[in-house]
Amino acid sequence: MAKSIFKNIKIRGIAAAVPKNKVDCIRDHEFMPEGERRKIVELTGVQEYRKAPPEICSSDLCEASAKALLKGLDVDPASIDAIVFSTMTPDYRAPSTACILQHKLGVPISSVAFDINMGCSGYVVGLFNACALIQGGGLKRALLLSGDTQTKLCYEKDKNVVFLLGDGGSATLLEAVESSDDIKIELMTDGSRFNYLYVPAGGFRKPSTGETRMVKEESDRGLRSEEHLYMNGMEIFKFSATDVVKSLQGYMESEKINSEDIDYLILHQANKFMNDKIAKKLKFPPEKVLYSINKYGNTAAASIPLTIVHNFEKINAKGKTRCLLSGFGVGLSWGIVDIVLDRIYSLPVIEI
Repeated sequence: MAKSIFKNIKIRGIAAAVPKNKVDCIRDHEFMPEGERRKIVELTGVQEYRKAPPEICSSDLCEASAKALLKGLDVDPASIDAIVFSTMTPDYRAPSTACILQHKLGVPISSVAFDINMGCSGYVVGLFNACALIQGGGLKRALLLSGDTQTKLCYEKDKNVVFLLGDGGSATLLEAVESSDDIKIELMTDGSRFNYLYVPAGGFRKPSTGETRMVKEESDRGLRSEEHLYMNGMEIFKFSATDVVKSLQGYMESEKINSEDIDYLILHQANKFMNDKIAKKLKFPPEKVLYSINKYGNTAAASIPLTIVHNFEKINAKGKTRCLLSGFGVGLSWGIVDIVLDRIYSLPVIEI
């Protein structure tokens, strides 16, 4: 994809929320031998994650984030022109959850509100859409809500995913300004590999039946039904180590920049071992690579903004901070955002 350049748009602030319920990956997964648990934690970097109870959806986490963010910035919800909700765990099949959030947040009827069905790349795709609405649609303010409760997609004893995935939500306020640093975004998609990371049944292509809901041991030794999330870990690792790395290298070459020109590399929190490999190939020193995966796991569409909030003091201490963001996964889809965060507002991660 050609590089999209957005001018005179600024991120005013970012907030994030997680469920109160903590899951300790070693203590709480007793269905596996302790030695195996410790080995997985050492490899993935996920020591604990948050799990939403049945009554909390991704929209609730994003709603809490948005209300706290708007209050902290003293921004009237009536001034919001658009809501973009990026998630693969909406409240309903229909309508778009963004429409429900418009009402809950007190955003005016004159606003546009829609969902983007994305997971791991959801934040970067959401930023692209929010920026496009402002630059191309003449809007003043857009609220990007990005989050998932993907523990609801996983069978609780599927060792291939249950040690990785957590729940979280976020809110990012973007607005048109007279002058700001450019926001540069590149997005990529390869649907030929969609079945490396997907939920095989329960939709309209393969409707739910008693058979699709039956939990059984699969060939990869994972325990799940066809209506639970399946991940081909080896292929996803290869995708991240090749396609994602090549895209980031290509972007940096086209911009004639290297790791010295970037303050922080913020990757989708897929797996610490994987992200360390990506950072090493891009020649980023460890102190420039930000993480939140140890405390929150892989939170899909929320992982990048949650990582920003988790490391907020470090980011804001520099004043103007140039960050290279990359989200990658479900689709398969991936993207890059080159952005300067200029003394943005945030607050500690919210628990609900």
